[in-house]
Amino acid sequence: MSSVPRLAHSTVRPSLLHVVAIISFLAFPTLSTRAIAQSTQVVTGAAGGVRVGSDLDNYLRYLESLGKTPLVPWGIRGFSPGVVDSLTSVRGKHAWSDSWLFAKPATPEHFRALPLEFTERYNSSYAYGINDGPVWAGRGLTSSVSAGFAFAAGPLSAVVKPIAFRAENQAFAMRPNGETGTGAFRDGVSPATIDRPQRFGNGAYSHLDPGETTIRLDLLGASVGATSANEWWGPSSVFPYILGNNAAGVPRVFLGTQHETNIYFGTVQARVEYGIELQSRFSPVVGPDTFVSADSSGRKRTMSGLVVTFSPKIFPGLEIGAARYFHVAWTGHFGMADLKTPFEGLLKSSVPVGIAIPGVDNRDALKNQLASLSFRWVLPRSGVDLYGEFSHEDYSENSRALEVQPDLTRIYMMGFRKAFAHADSSSFDALRAEVFDANPTALGKFRGEGFIYVHYPIRQGHTEEGKVIGAGAGVGAPAAASIAWERFRREGRLTFYFLKTSENTPTDLASLPVTTGSAGVSAMRFTRLGDVTFDVAAVRSTTIPGAAGGWGLAASAGLEFRIP
Repeated sequence: MSSVPRLAHSTVRPSLLHVVAIISFLAFPTLSTRAIAQSTQVVTGAAGGVRVGSDLDNYLRYLESLGKTPLVPWGIRGFSPGVVDSLTSVRGKHAWSDSWLFAKPATPEHFRALPLEFTERYNSSYAYGINDGPVWAGRGLTSSVSAGFAFAAGPLSAVVKPIAFRAENQAFAMRPNGETGTGAFRDGVSPATIDRPQRFGNGAYSHLDPGETTIRLDLLGASVGATSANEWWGPSSVFPYILGNNAAGVPRVFLGTQHETNIYFGTVQARVEYGIELQSRFSPVVGPDTFVSADSSGRKRTMSGLVVTFSPKIFPGLEIGAARYFHVAWTGHFGMADLKTPFEGLLKSSVPVGIAIPGVDNRDALKNQLASLSFRWVLPRSGVDLYGEFSHEDYSENSRALEVQPDLTRIYMMGFRKAFAHADSSSFDALRAEVFDANPTALGKFRGEGFIYVHYPIRQGHTEEGKVIGAGAGVGAPAAASIAWERFRREGRLTFYFLKTSENTPTDLASLPVTTGSAGVSAMRFTRLGDVTFDVAAVRSTTIPGAAGGWGLAASAGLEFRIP
């Protein structure tokens, strides 16, 4: 049961005064703040912000390690408009400096139409995809389109860019899960405790999502707003434990620092968020919106989270991060106790007693927590970017459990990125690799504990609209690895990559894992009107009795059409 949260926590229960004081200090510091100029002429490619997981996001991170942009924390993305302006004001010549992405508009307009984006995805044998945002790509063709606009007026800015897609959703043999009717479409690993359909019904599946839509106010060093855009917590490039772009963004409100805030011995940034999570129509949870019992946990959930990064002055390029994310059952109202959730104690023994539920520990039983500690160290101007993350699902029982069992239901992620600059500064090559491991430790194999992203009694798991909002590695006891070689030239990008994921069935950790591996090539090319992308990969999945497996082809082609 990956449920009643478990991590480390002080026994102090913060009052509302404590919560207000913490947020006020972080968002409205009395100390001096590091100045990041906010230009009215943001570069064309960043007019709508730097979308997490995008080509521009990946490229700017390499430029930072090469010393061409200021060092900024990457543990809380997306960036504020001021940080975007700072990152895109690149020093000197670089590979994409002549592309449309880095073109400055002729006039400082405050309203811009964003590029039209069309993408076609094709899976020959079964559903497959990772880090595709709201889009679910089934077997056959999946078509998506996204368009919108951005505007800015002083400290107020907004991006409106919804996305619509249609999946042919052709039939394939699904993994048997013991369910019948619509339940047969549910997850093949844990159909009763996670909302992750293997297939979205028996026919074509269409969906409209608000996508990368945000309205925000950045003033006096603070940011406040509402968004449905994808966010990325932690330093990973492919497998973020808590939040990334593997699913749709959760509709939420946020309050935090606008950029790094100087606290004398370093800089800190922070963000606190509250939102409403949505389930798919194939969720194992049916019945009323509100929580009734462990068997009827409510279709509606709220989320709350807190993420913080700290960069010490004594070690330039070093970033230390911490994050907490809660799924909270809906009880019919949102009150002061819900506002204080991200600031609760870290030990289960310090958490308030909740509603009594037969068969369930009633201490905070209506909340599920994910938490992590991370680091990232960019060696200035070396092209080297090292990072890692250590995470927990749920709370530790008490301080003794934390001390002697720190690795129980632990997850770790390690990665590196290395950019190799060329003498002419007009091109560079890069290597990146990352591993993600949530396999049970020796202790976890003998002591019955929770599983990754699978929750109880809140039974939608760590998902939004039927997709995992963290790492797209799987659920239960997943592991994954990725390695890629990338070439950046004036004309665009070329990437050769290998990616592998595996997951066990939570009820039978002794069984062989289900593994999926893909090897492919991806490219992006600039054109006069925008850019084009394509990706072709050979995919092989473990064959499961009664389910689809074996070899498949995954391909995609996209067009980003710039509107003058």
